[in-house]
Amino acid sequence: MTASSPEQGAALAKNVLSKTLRIKKGDNVVIETWSETLPWAKPFVVEARKMGANPMLLYEDEESFWEAVKTGNGKHNGRVGSHEWAALDKSAAYVFFFGPSEWTRRDDLPAKSLTGVAAYNPEWYRRAAKSKVRGARLYLGRTSQVAADRWKLDLDDWREELVRASLVPPAEMHAMGTRVGERIRKGKVATVNHPNGTQLTLKLGKFPIQLDDALVDEADLKAGNNMATIPGGVVGSAVDHTSASGVIVGNHTTYPDSGPVSGGRWTFANGHLTGQSYDSGGDPIKAAYAKAPRAGRDRLSQMTVGLNPEISKLPQMEDQELGSLLFRIGGNTFLGGKNKSPFGAWIVVTGADLSIDGKPVVEAGKIV
Repeated sequence: MTASSPEQGAALAKNVLSKTLRIKKGDNVVIETWSETLPWAKPFVVEARKMGANPMLLYEDEESFWEAVKTGNGKHNGRVGSHEWAALDKSAAYVFFFGPSEWTRRDDLPAKSLTGVAAYNPEWYRRAAKSKVRGARLYLGRTSQVAADRWKLDLDDWREELVRASLVPPAEMHAMGTRVGERIRKGKVATVNHPNGTQLTLKLGKFPIQLDDALVDEADLKAGNNMATIPGGVVGSAVDHTSASGVIVGNHTTYPDSGPVSGGRWTFANGHLTGQSYDSGGDPIKAAYAKAPRAGRDRLSQMTVGLNPEISKLPQMEDQELGSLLFRIGGNTFLGGKNKSPFGAWIVVTGADLSIDGKPVVEAGKIV
């Protein structure tokens, strides 16, 4: 993967290092990249040096990773040596072009071969939070032709949109997300309407606000939210999973790993999902739903509002499109909720009206 231009690579590096991570002179910065994103990682090294920081480039090779998995040695990919822990402990900031890029290759491998390939994750994030490392995870590393084929996307268009969305100043999304988050935090009842037939009512409850604004500030570090996703741009929370009533009609394609899903329709009564249908791509969702434990799988568990003006069709970032509303069924304990279901699926509505306690928050897809 090559950067679209030297100027674009430099702009991305400057935005993330200066505005997301607030790099200062003398900071130690680790820049971790996979094979596909090495051309994008190099400008981060250059920019970090310009800022007076001390960059270290850490390289992960895609083919070596998959060779270990194929030969039954995948668990060794999940180990971290003491030298790498030391680098993390001594770093002020961490830039992670996470991968692998050709993640669809896992579908052709036995599940047991993937056991332990990311075993280090919980410990890595625990140590990073404890050391107050300011981190940024860049989604560019997840793009590849095989992934684009899975989601029926043009690879160049996908990457171009990712870069544009990654250049949105975090401060803009922070200000907007803070205002919307306060409305959600203080609210009791939300109503959603759209001319496509969406008419939904739910209770919000008292749950932590999740603000992903591509910014790592002091409040984030204090709360342990030290890793920003790039691009970012979404705010929301868990909701009272016993309260939903009405209909959600999705009008935005969603992108689970199984492939694109269009035309979703969910019906709720007395807090339970009573019907689900999809125009296309929904069979894997319904199959996973049928296999999941009954408790909690049919409960509406999350609502979010998108904040990023440059996102329109990024897979697994459809919730970040400015003014879009995402709703999730299934587990929400990772959001501080009470639904422990292992199942999860989501649906997205754009151009809708969202009111909280009778006062508008989003009107026709525009945040007010």
